Amino acid sequence: MYTLHGVPDWGSQVIHMALAEMGVAFRFVAHDPKAGALAAPSFRALNPHGKVPVLETPDGPVYETAAILLYLVDQHGIIGPRAGEADRARFLIWLVFIANQLHPTVMTLIHPEDVAGEAVMRPVAEASALRARAQLAHLEALAAEGGPWWMGAAQPSAVSLFALMLMRWAAAFSAFPDHAIGTPDFPALGRLARAIEARPAIAAVLAAEGVEATAFSAPRG
Repeated sequence: MYTLHGVPDWGSQVIHMALAEMGVAFRFVAHDPKAGALAAPSFRALNPHGKVPVLETPDGPVYETAAILLYLVDQHGIIGPRAGEADRARFLIWLVFIANQLHPTVMTLIHPEDVAGEAVMRPVAEASALRARAQLAHLEALAAEGGPWWMGAAQPSAVSLFALMLMRWAAAFSAFPDHAIGTPDFPALGRLARAIEARPAIAAVLAAEGVEATAFSAPRG
């Protein structure tokens, strides 16, 4: 059995959804960052950087979101192609694109003060919003095209689950409301969002984390 360490409605959510969709045995351990849980020695023994998600596995603790998703793909398939299977290279390209480009862009959209302080929050957020829209346009084209690395509603993938979580953040948690980016701007991603959030496993995770049922198609901040 896996043990997922996370915080409800934080970045661990994508791993929570992936595990639920795969149907593997796991338990979710929720931590309270406001109470200092991520700084506790017991947690730092799992991840010295003090961040979630962390997945306890038979091979030891694994952290970093993309690393956990790749570990799960290689162990179980289902949410992506294993090494040697068709479309593995393209799957890797888009998973790394989301982890290395979209994720940090969205984080800057949410927390522009982290770049250079509060004095330049507005221009930093504006630049981040433009960059996020350009990055999401690539994913919109993928969603419109379909394909096994995307897997659509028939079987969500690590790529689609990761992308939709970040898109929700961009819509619901932007530092400035006029920079919010929603699914109406990206219809193919919107269709994918509605299909995925309607899946029983995903709906159960959203409910367990206290998130609205329309988290991806019509998120609320």
